[in-house]
Amino acid sequence: MGLSRREDEVLRRVSFVVFSWVVTVGFGTVGAGVLASLMYSVDGDRIAAAGSCLFTVAVGRRIMGSRVVLGPSALTVVNPLVTYTVPYGSVAEIRGGGGATLNLVTGTGEEIYCTGFGGSVIDAFVRSADRAAERIEQRLGRRRRNAKSGPGVTKRLTVEWVADVCGIGAVVCAITAGVMGV
Repeated sequence: MGLSRREDEVLRRVSFVVFSWVVTVGFGTVGAGVLASLMYSVDGDRIAAAGSCLFTVAVGRRIMGSRVVLGPSALTVVNPLVTYTVPYGSVAEIRGGGGATLNLVTGTGEEIYCTGFGGSVIDAFVRSADRAAERIEQRLGRRRRNAKSGPGVTKRLTVEWVADVCGIGAVVCAITAGVMGV
């Protein structure tokens, strides 16, 4: 049994990874501390505070988890709520860079926004969207010459386990705090 070589390449901003960890560890620690304090006295305000921390982690993880994954036969755009899988043959054009948002255009004219490489003032200097567009162009190579006849784009809800669990926890905390009269 040998190890299989993974051909997936993940494109994401370093700042997104750092910020995701800062939000998760920071607000997760505060939220866990607030929940632990409930052992001494149950208080609706503390439950609401814990829910707020969990909600912040959920939103931060969803947004900062945005990325583009270059697979062997398709690229996957992971946005906060919807994940698009686009076969290389369906990509007609890559737009953006130079501080602008990275977008993929399919042969049918559908434009897919890449949240992970949204335009920003900082990107005008750092050029992460430009580098991502170049890397996608390299991976595409000759695979997209018949973009109009390529297979279609598939869409599905994005699953981000940490964000989903924290979101459910935030809802439970909100309901509990509401029942307790906060």
